[in-house]
Amino acid sequence: MSSFQRENDAAISLFKRLEFAVTPIVSGDFTHHTHHHRDRAAMASRVSFTQYRLEAEIERYRAECQWEKIPGMVEQLLAARIHEDDDYGTLLLAEALLEECLQENTDLLRSSTPLMDRTQSKLSRAKGHLNTILSQGRLTPRYLNEALLLMAKVHYVQGRYRDAQGMCARVGIEHLTQDDQPVYHLRLLAEAFVIKGLSLDHQKVSTVSRVRLIEREEESLSCFLRACDTALSYLQELDKVVMTPHTKTAKGSPAPPPMDIDLSFFQQAALQSAYLCLLQRGHLAQGAHQLRRVLRVVESRGSQSFRKSAARKLAEVLLSSVSEDSYWLPLGHPPSAWLHREGAAASKDAIYPTIKPPQRYSTDGAFCPQDVVEEAVLLLLITESMASGEAVISRSPDQAEARQASLQDATSIYDLLSIGMARRGQYAMLSE
Repeated sequence: MSSFQRENDAAISLFKRLEFAVTPIVSGDFTHHTHHHRDRAAMASRVSFTQYRLEAEIERYRAECQWEKIPGMVEQLLAARIHEDDDYGTLLLAEALLEECLQENTDLLRSSTPLMDRTQSKLSRAKGHLNTILSQGRLTPRYLNEALLLMAKVHYVQGRYRDAQGMCARVGIEHLTQDDQPVYHLRLLAEAFVIKGLSLDHQKVSTVSRVRLIEREEESLSCFLRACDTALSYLQELDKVVMTPHTKTAKGSPAPPPMDIDLSFFQQAALQSAYLCLLQRGHLAQGAHQLRRVLRVVESRGSQSFRKSAARKLAEVLLSSVSEDSYWLPLGHPPSAWLHREGAAASKDAIYPTIKPPQRYSTDGAFCPQDVVEEAVLLLLITESMASGEAVISRSPDQAEARQASLQDATSIYDLLSIGMARRGQYAMLSE
């Protein structure tokens, strides 16, 4: 054996001994760290998935206004130790308490009667939570905006309209209008607009100059128009959420029926305030134009009652205020002469474009009425069909109020139908 080969064999033997001595230490330590990091990664993955699942479920409940489920979700957040370093759970509880209080006091809200802390425990607790949140400042800008909007709502329902307006002014609207925002942000945005508009309308104007009064009226109207379009967009998006299955069902069992949508006071105000404001100020052409605009929006389940009211109101305006000669087609803009009489250069929706426009029906090939009576009668027949489907005929005592409202609905529709069809001499059809 050559000396070179002996040296080579010795070097190989030494390398193997070194490898044997070193490898267990290095590989053992590396394996330990690998398992440690892998366990941490798995734990982080589980936590992030749990957080994603809980937050997605909470966003859905907030979109659907299922406030009774929020406390249970907050308990799950606490159990999973999620959002420990901020006031997210407190924000959710404040919103649920506030909304439940408003649901219980709809009649007082409609009459603009301020709600008091001493008689409304849920309102008092919600306000306490919100004061704590805003004083501590531990929320991210997104959730801080939501807290500000909720506090604006508290100020409004307690009759502090200037404070409500100021709170709305502090909200970063851009955070609510970005792409890929949760559906409930559309609800908050619509409510923010209508609260600001109503707050402006409620403030005393005795010491305000005429110029400032006109500016305030224009500002409130722009808020109402944007609130309406945003609320319609919210209801369209909510339909997609409600119709998407989100609960596991057994094989072969039918999916649960979609939940009923009961609009809150502020959601109804967001839908109706624009056309009511225009009509109350004597802007009949622009009010009729706004009603036509909302009736062209793609229907959603939550908007059905509103559409019935809007169609009846439009028929009433057409029959009472629009003559055959001054009539303009439904897809056109109000005549410039009418707008000029109302002190406007253009229709208000053109002056104040909306941030989140709702989806509208295509007008291609659609039937279009050619005169005022034709449009009014068509609207009333559609409204009559909707009212008939919702009529309450039960004689049960607990249905008395709903039965009376149903009767009033039908009576107002047939009164207007009598006027419209009598103008055409359609007495036989009316008697049917």
